[in-house]
Amino acid sequence: MNTRRRGELGERIAESFLLLKGFEILRRNLVYAGREIDILARTGSSLVAVEVKLRCGAPYGRAIEAVDRRKLARIQEALTGAMSRKHSSLSPRVDLVVIDAARDLSEMVVRHIESVY
Repeated sequence: MNTRRRGELGERIAESFLLLKGFEILRRNLVYAGREIDILARTGSSLVAVEVKLRCGAPYGRAIEAVDRRKLARIQEALTGAMSRKHSSLSPRVDLVVIDAARDLSEMVVRHIESVY
């Protein structure tokens, strides 16, 4: 599976997971000022930029290891810039959905980490 298809799969898994948790998905792959937000969602009084990471197999490390402070800062910048008057009453936050899967995708663990930045 190539990187693009793996990314799309991870985003679909994350979207389904968030929907089960009661999130409203507003946009996928939102680009603002050259920065991308994988999933833009709303829950309660929060507007949430969700970064999704999927790792298949141990040789590549755990999914959470692929996200650093610099990446989170760029996502926060995009979220702040993309907030419109329509969403101005919402509190912005950045969440992670990390998915660690077996190489053949027969097993996976999905974790949602709120307010990482």
